[in-house]
Amino acid sequence: MLDLFARVLLAGVFLAAVVGKVRTRQGFAEFRSSIAALVPWLPARQVAFAVLGGEAVAVVLLAIPGTGLGYALAVSLLAVFCGGIALAVYGRKPVRCKCFGAGGDVLGPKHLVRNGVLIGVGLVGAFVTPPASWEEPLTLLTIAVVLLAVVVVAHGLFTYGLVARVRELQERSGPVRNQNLPQPGTVIPSFSVADTGGELFTEADLDGPVQVGFFSVGCGPCRSLTDALLADPPAARFVSLVDGDPSDPEATARLVEKVSGLGRVAVIGTDDPVLSAFGVMAFPTLIYTHGGVVTASGIKLSDFADVPAPVA
Repeated sequence: MLDLFARVLLAGVFLAAVVGKVRTRQGFAEFRSSIAALVPWLPARQVAFAVLGGEAVAVVLLAIPGTGLGYALAVSLLAVFCGGIALAVYGRKPVRCKCFGAGGDVLGPKHLVRNGVLIGVGLVGAFVTPPASWEEPLTLLTIAVVLLAVVVVAHGLFTYGLVARVRELQERSGPVRNQNLPQPGTVIPSFSVADTGGELFTEADLDGPVQVGFFSVGCGPCRSLTDALLADPPAARFVSLVDGDPSDPEATARLVEKVSGLGRVAVIGTDDPVLSAFGVMAFPTLIYTHGGVVTASGIKLSDFADVPAPVA
């Protein structure tokens, strides 16, 4: 019975993690970005796919009774996750948990406790796993129960994802909400990115009032925002971070040239850790900062109608 409980619990958790990451493009993109922020020396995209594949394989192996392979893979993955969480906690990196896709709290001790409990469940399950006997009816019943539990969880998650998708489409058809924008009072952690002049733009450059704009090539709202900013140039220092398109260097160069009229410009990639440092999840995003702290944020100038603009 303990073996069955452990298998269903771990398979359900890993299945939820897989579905949460793949049910929306944003969910997988945020998971990939969290890896880039946590371990910038590793290829975020490849690591993200490796984790996703490992979790999916763990679900399948856990559904096979009489073998400890599923437990071994599950415990190994959870141990790696604990190592990543420890890096975030002890390195004081404000990386959000994207284990189940979009959303999630900042990684902390509670995530270590959660994974530690799951590791304990996996070790107990591996210890009490009975040897497989394919001739016994109970083995077949166990397989049926585990697979049924996995199907039920998958169906529930699919329904949840479908409802979430409908709500997302409904929200897009109405007024845009800024719930995913960096919130006032957020302290921007350390970061470093080279601008087009070869000089580093770091958190030390946020020593006073600074406006930071995040723009992307081919983004219609980005074009509208940059036009508005150029029509009424900000008084404070301004830094533009441009998400370039490697497949269209000419379009990237045009956008860089355009926003250079506002101030410093740096070209970044979709997985650049600076996005996580500022808590940026979409383009465009405009952030007012003072002394390394977010004072306001928005996606268009009207979002700042009641907010005093930083003055140099």
